[in-house]
Amino acid sequence: MNFQLNLFQAAFGIYSRILPSRAAVKAVEWMTSPRIKAERRRLPKDLFSERIALPSGGLLATFGTGPKKMLLLHGWSGWVGQFQALISEIDPTEYTVYAVQPLGHGESNAPQSHPGRFIEAALETLDFVDAPFDVAVGHSLGAAALIYAQALRGDIKHLVLVSSPATIEGVLRRFARFLNLGDRSTSHFISAMEETVGLGVDRLDLVALAHAVSTPVLVIHDESDAEVPAAESMALQRAFSQSRSFRTNGLGHSRLLQHADVTREIMQFLDRDLP
Repeated sequence: MNFQLNLFQAAFGIYSRILPSRAAVKAVEWMTSPRIKAERRRLPKDLFSERIALPSGGLLATFGTGPKKMLLLHGWSGWVGQFQALISEIDPTEYTVYAVQPLGHGESNAPQSHPGRFIEAALETLDFVDAPFDVAVGHSLGAAALIYAQALRGDIKHLVLVSSPATIEGVLRRFARFLNLGDRSTSHFISAMEETVGLGVDRLDLVALAHAVSTPVLVIHDESDAEVPAAESMALQRAFSQSRSFRTNGLGHSRLLQHADVTREIMQFLDRDLP
């Protein structure tokens, strides 16, 4: 597998240097195509009973009937089931949980999506509920979208950010390096993604946006995360006015969501800060 990957990266790197614009178009196509197994697109039927269509094409599912409101937003190519461990600890008489499935994810089975769809889905959920959320939990791109939404609207009282990047430009540049894009092709790729999303990467600098967030924030990251370096969440934590961090080791980018220590830390954050 490594040999095949190395061969692909070498070949695509050459292609990107000969035809940088065409290689960038292909990179955008890959970047905006969620890769999710069919069985992971289905919601846990025993938890989520109601499904609401969002204007951007995403879906919203609800669990519980409690007075406190919780928003869950998974990451790129993620799924609601990644929050199963956390959901199993939530008292449905205390919380109403709103699980967001952006366009192209979950039962919103569109072939293409992009980071802007995550932001749209988060904002549309805030509009639908039309009341402040007690807490929002986001993973990876979902965490990034929640930072943007909170900086814009301020409708979330507490934030839990798991494996969050510090900038969307950093996410794009890491993908470009994975594909071995040349410099010119990388520039074309970032510009094309900005056009696709409808926002410049400067407006998606999450560290800059964090300065506008005054609510308590719990930042969770694994030291061995190979997709988003742990240093990025450290930069985020320093930018928030009220924050603390929780670190794991050896769980990577996504597996930490299912780990008992992470679930326990989130529940302690809720118990401590949400009377």
